[in-house]
Amino acid sequence: MIKIGSRTLLLLLAAGVAALVYYSPTLRTFFTAFTTSVQELYHDAAESVEEGVRRHWRQAETIDAQRKTIRRLEADCIRCRSEAAKFEALRRALGIRRPDINMTVVPVRALGYARLGNFQQVWLEDFPEFNPLRNYGVVRDGKAVGIVVEQRRRPLMILAGDKECKFAVYIGASKAPGIAVGRDARHMTVRYIPEWMRVKPGDEVFTSGLDRIYPPGVPVGRVLSIRKMQGFKDARIELYGDTMH
Repeated sequence: MIKIGSRTLLLLLAAGVAALVYYSPTLRTFFTAFTTSVQELYHDAAESVEEGVRRHWRQAETIDAQRKTIRRLEADCIRCRSEAAKFEALRRALGIRRPDINMTVVPVRALGYARLGNFQQVWLEDFPEFNPLRNYGVVRDGKAVGIVVEQRRRPLMILAGDKECKFAVYIGASKAPGIAVGRDARHMTVRYIPEWMRVKPGDEVFTSGLDRIYPPGVPVGRVLSIRKMQGFKDARIELYGDTMH
């Protein structure tokens, strides 16, 4: 009796199938279509899995970024509420009116000098918010550089270098109050500073907002020198803003 091993049997079956496929066009067509379908199914499944993995990781990254943003915004919200509460408590303790901090910034075109030879007074075109009964602050590059007043029922810009330019300011960490008055194109004088309040060269000058011309906190300049007056002090300051251009 002839015994046939399993390996030999598999080889004989493979050879038989190969012969049938080779000699039978029908079987060749069937096996070709079958293997093609299997390959297509494999590639479709692989692409689907790969796209699913990519989508999962994108969603995970988006969720992580959104969680970080939410945590940051929550911290900012807490700080804002704290600062608002401090401001309100300070306002009540000092008994001062709430300053007008709802600032609206409007770009306005200059039309020409009001008087020849005076570069610190310029006519402006009318703007919708102009109210002849109000004065407005002029800001350039974030710095206070003058005021707008009504003259001949038209808006007139008086820059900080003109002696007719006046607005309320604070000086230094002590917030010494004073009135800034124009001196020349690069300097102003802060007058009526209380004599007992400490002010020194190098202190920064900001708008106080108490005259309702500017909102509080707009940078004006820095102190160059101090001069004692009768019951008050004057401070000569260098402007941060450029009033000549």
